Amino acid sequence: MISFKKFFESKEPLGLIETITFDELGPIESKIDSGNGAYNVLHGVNIQMDGNNVSFDTINNKTLTKELKETIDINIGSGNIENRPVVEFDIEIGDKQYPATKFSIGDRTENEYKILVGKDFIEQLGGIIDVSAENNLD
Repeated sequence: MISFKKFFESKEPLGLIETITFDELGPIESKIDSGNGAYNVLHGVNIQMDGNNVSFDTINNKTLTKELKETIDINIGSGNIENRPVVEFDIEIGDKQYPATKFSIGDRTENEYKILVGKDFIEQLGGIIDVSAENNLD
């Protein structure tokens, strides 16, 4: 079994804030949240689902239409459940490409960071977070 020290030293830790680059949106600062067990979340309002597509207004005053991959129910607190569409984006973090990465679309108007990176994707990125750092992967 590998020691914790060797495991830690073999990983490149994430900062609490990392920049994700989207083809459609450019580079966006994103919050790493190991407490978020669902998909990554991208800010979106005026969400319209039409058959196999979902359209929404998002970051940088952009309106996007993406293929709807699925919908998920998210517990947003106090027993309130929100049904969200899930779409895929090809993204880049640091010098690595992550094609077909799933994001649920939800209203993050009240949040400082318009993208929340969830636990499952954090594991793909290495699984270690340095909460005192930002943009460790740049």
